[in-house]
Amino acid sequence: MKPSRLLSRALLSLCCIALLQACGREPSPASQAEPGRAAAPLADAAPYPAKPPSARLPEGVTPRHYALELSIDPRRERFQGTVRIDVSLGEVDYLWMHGNGLEVTAARALLADGESLELRWEQALPTGTARVSGLESAGATEATLEFEYSAPFNTNLEGLYKVASGGESYAFTQFEATSARLAFPSFDEPAFKVPFDIQLTVPAGHSAITNTPETSVTDNGDGTKTITYATTKPLPTYLIAFAVGPFDVVEWDAIPAGDYRDAPLPLRGITTRGKGEQIHFALDNTAAIVEEMERYFDTAYPYAKLDIIAVPDFSAGAMENAGAITYREQLILLDESAPVSQKRGFFVTHAHELAHHWFGNLVTPVWWDDIWLNESFATWNAYIILDRLYPNEHYRESLLSSASNVMTNDSLASARQIREPITRHEDIGSAFNGITYQKGGGVLSMFEAFLGQDNFRDGIRHYMKAFAFGNTTAHDFIGAIAAANPQVDSQDLQAAFRSFIEQPGLPVLKTALSCTDQGPQLDISQQRYLPAGSAGSTAQQWIVPACVSAMTDGETQSQCFLLKEASEKVALVGERCPDAVLPNTGGASYYRWSLPPEQWQALLERFDELDTNEQISVANSLSAALNDGSLSLADYLDAVAPVTRSSSWRVAIAPRADLYKLKNHVLDGADREALQARMRDWYRPVLAELEALPEPSPDQRQFRMLMMSTLALGAADEEVHARLAADGAALTGFGDDGELHLDAIDPNLRYIALLAGIEAHGKPFADLLWRHFLASDNALLREYLLGAMAWSTDPEVAAAMRGRILSPELRDNEIFDIFSSQMAHAETRDAVFAWTADNLEAVLGRVDSWRKGQLPSNFDDFCSEEDAAKVEATFAPIIDSLESGPRYLANTLETIRLCAAFATLHGR
Repeated sequence: MKPSRLLSRALLSLCCIALLQACGREPSPASQAEPGRAAAPLADAAPYPAKPPSARLPEGVTPRHYALELSIDPRRERFQGTVRIDVSLGEVDYLWMHGNGLEVTAARALLADGESLELRWEQALPTGTARVSGLESAGATEATLEFEYSAPFNTNLEGLYKVASGGESYAFTQFEATSARLAFPSFDEPAFKVPFDIQLTVPAGHSAITNTPETSVTDNGDGTKTITYATTKPLPTYLIAFAVGPFDVVEWDAIPAGDYRDAPLPLRGITTRGKGEQIHFALDNTAAIVEEMERYFDTAYPYAKLDIIAVPDFSAGAMENAGAITYREQLILLDESAPVSQKRGFFVTHAHELAHHWFGNLVTPVWWDDIWLNESFATWNAYIILDRLYPNEHYRESLLSSASNVMTNDSLASARQIREPITRHEDIGSAFNGITYQKGGGVLSMFEAFLGQDNFRDGIRHYMKAFAFGNTTAHDFIGAIAAANPQVDSQDLQAAFRSFIEQPGLPVLKTALSCTDQGPQLDISQQRYLPAGSAGSTAQQWIVPACVSAMTDGETQSQCFLLKEASEKVALVGERCPDAVLPNTGGASYYRWSLPPEQWQALLERFDELDTNEQISVANSLSAALNDGSLSLADYLDAVAPVTRSSSWRVAIAPRADLYKLKNHVLDGADREALQARMRDWYRPVLAELEALPEPSPDQRQFRMLMMSTLALGAADEEVHARLAADGAALTGFGDDGELHLDAIDPNLRYIALLAGIEAHGKPFADLLWRHFLASDNALLREYLLGAMAWSTDPEVAAAMRGRILSPELRDNEIFDIFSSQMAHAETRDAVFAWTADNLEAVLGRVDSWRKGQLPSNFDDFCSEEDAAKVEATFAPIIDSLESGPRYLANTLETIRLCAAFATLHGR
């Protein structure tokens, strides 16, 4: 799954269920699938718990197979189903399983000897743990549990829910992490990975999609049809999906058979009615990614077909349901004329979800503490596969840039670790954040660089083949990598991996060059990096895969080693004292570093000799020094100048977060104006060079947009702002015919032109944007229009936008743009928080369960102790009841207080 908060706003699963009525069918044998946990042996079984478990289900009952039969009509308010689950039972009088908000009308157990027992269903916890009693006489046996039930369609974009689009009703699902239980009785944990047989009864004029191909369709003669699907490969419940509605189903050329597949792979695109042509670009760019992944993993795509499904209202960015991937529309509906940011968003998201078909689907973690085995790997693998396919698009640079960016969150004392123990259901949602995705991807990139790309790949291939269609833990993966890399001591390598995934934070390597008669050496000490004002402890230690470079007379020599101790001396290769040293060769290692002032200066004088990834590392470590107070503001502004002149936009914009924090929270009056003038001096020449290019590449067009955005919206460049505001008027017909003219300006400038337009033209422009918003069903255009309206500091417009957070005129997945835009401005920051506090219950009622706990993080752009206190007072009384809420609130409060400390250190 790709969470929406991890997607760029400038770009950036259906389920229900029931019984397969196979009268007299024998329970499936236990050998049909081998999930991650077996029924407890009778003689050694721990007492089966009397209290409902708050996290993992107890041993004693293991599912082996599901048969689901579901009746879904998106035009109705409820759905019905029957589910039959073949299980291995220990000696239990009752069992714990999952079902949330289901009205179970009949429950029974069919035992292996033919006996049928009536069961009683009772939901025991609001999180969906249910007690099924009546098994006292069953004993240890194979059995089939059968439940007949109905339930309402969910109203918060999880479980099985409805969406209206173009006057039609559709049904979709989103089950990860624990929402399959909203759609059918189940053992809703990733360890229970078994085959499913599925039948769906739907309106005769509707299409219905699930994980496998159709095997038969029966016309029921009553306006409905029943579709039977092929048996799935072993899957956990969270990867089951359904979509039902009057779709456009676009049949595409199958992905040809090849070295890894004997048969072509059927490929389809699924959209709401009338949007089928818009998915052609995505379909046309799918085969190359799948085939490159097959080459990388040395194994075939594991499933019988591939459907890509565009969902109009979807909480996550996308979801990797096996063979039936779901996406937000703006990430999958596009064409060749789309903005570069939307195209990149498509490629990264699509590759991420396809990578999951190996990482997560083929090989699945036993429990949510190892979800990094899904998400870190899909993040990393997406970028490296795209970099292999499209080397001129610099996807590896984006991977390392994203890892660099997440170091800010990883610097929090309240940060989670990659492999965080999860002992409560309420903590599962916290695993889906930047630490798991971006930090995890960065850590994998570090070990890949340290071991060598081919060696690392060989370990992954071994892991995939050893655990195909099964479950694993971190121990299994790390062991596979170590086994494939005998050139590194196995215990050291495994300990190094664990040091990065089983503790929070990141190291800073304090590095100093010294040259003596014995030759040059580096004195390196490590500790946890913490910014100024942090209440955390620096007393942590890692086993660090470190690589350093010595630069002498234009030549560079590099060496790599495992830094095992808190302080070490490392002899450099060569006899001459180098002119400069770089403590992160290739920029691939996940750490920050520092140098003495004169050695910083020597490195910055040679900044242009560094590759882009190394420049990213330099920019990140300069930021670290500014934020921990080891570098003054004046020295930082001098040091960062060569960074802003980089030929890579990933480097040139790296200082923006600090510059904007200084502009918005630290400096005022003449000091702020001086900073903005300096930004104009840095970035105007860069923009001029980009605008002089006769045929800019996509990367250069993205660079130009970012420079114009920085100058107009951050650096108060009046000329660039006026140009963009005029573009915004031309785009929307403002002051003219009032009609949209999407081709009037460069597609890459549409969003920032709207932002400049709202700043220049005020409420009349906002009124026009609202009219265009209501008339549009284009998800990306709606995102742009909404973000621009929410950007307004006009009191009347801003108040109207806050009110629209609860309006049915907005899709549920659109409301968070309003929070982020209003928190960006001092003029609207207090008002949007006060409005939220006054309407907290209603706002939470509109948000799906896994995002409720994230609500405090919308207010992390405050910057004073007083602000932290009011955020805490508002959310603390309810935070324990929200999934992952305590973690997100702690992160938010710490971020606010660190900003206040930063402001005190550098300005206030």
